[in-house]
Amino acid sequence: MKLTKKLTTKQFVISQVAIFIISLIFLGGLYYILNVQYSQPKNRFAQGPVTIPPKTLRIDLDQPEEDTLVFDGEIIISGKTGPNLEVLIITDSEDLVVKSKPDGKFSTILKLDEGPNKITTAVFDAAGDSRSVERNVYYSKEKI
Repeated sequence: MKLTKKLTTKQFVISQVAIFIISLIFLGGLYYILNVQYSQPKNRFAQGPVTIPPKTLRIDLDQPEEDTLVFDGEIIISGKTGPNLEVLIITDSEDLVVKSKPDGKFSTILKLDEGPNKITTAVFDAAGDSRSVERNVYYSKEKI
C-alpha cells in the first residue's frame, strides 16, 4: 500500500505536538507510579529501630528503689515479669534464682554486703530474649 496523500505543514505540526503531549502524560504517569506512589521513606529509622524488643518479655522491680540506704542486712527484692519464668538476681557476693508465680509476681529476701551493693535482676524466656534491671542499694551497720 502506497501512501500518496501528503500532509500539510499544519497537520504535521499538530501531529508532532500531539505525540509530544501524549509522551509527557505517559512519562509523568510513570514518574508518579515509580517515585511518588511507591516511594521509600527518606530516613528508614524515623519510625524506630529496625529490631524491636519483644513486647511480651518485661521485668518491673517494685522493691528496692534506686539508691536506697538501709540499716538492715537483708532486703526484699520483689517485682513482676512474665508467668512462670526464672528470675536471676545477681550481686557481687551472691546469685539467686527465683521462679515467678503464674501471675508473674516474684519476691525473695537478699542478704547485703556492707557498703554499696549493685543488684542486677534479669529474666530470660524460651526464645533466648532477656531483660534486666539494676539497682544500687547501700547498707550501713551504723545508723546516721
